[in-house]
Amino acid sequence: MSHTALTLDGLRQTIANQLGIDASEIQNDDNLFMLGLDSVSLMTLVGQWREQGISVEFQDLVEEPTLEDWQLRLKLSPV
Repeated sequence: MSHTALTLDGLRQTIANQLGIDASEIQNDDNLFMLGLDSVSLMTLVGQWREQGISVEFQDLVEEPTLEDWQLRLKLSPV
């Protein structure tokens, strides 16, 4: 399984793929749960990121479900 690079844009694309929407529909401060992300989808994403060696907990991401916050929590490149 190929993974999109974990930059902010990569994160946006990964989440868009999970939601079945275009990445351009996701703004940095959108609540991802309001866009259709659910806890099962989030657990899937967390599992994928852990496989890539990223230390992330489900609870960390569920508290502030925005790209902006996740970028900080996942320590991603802004590009």
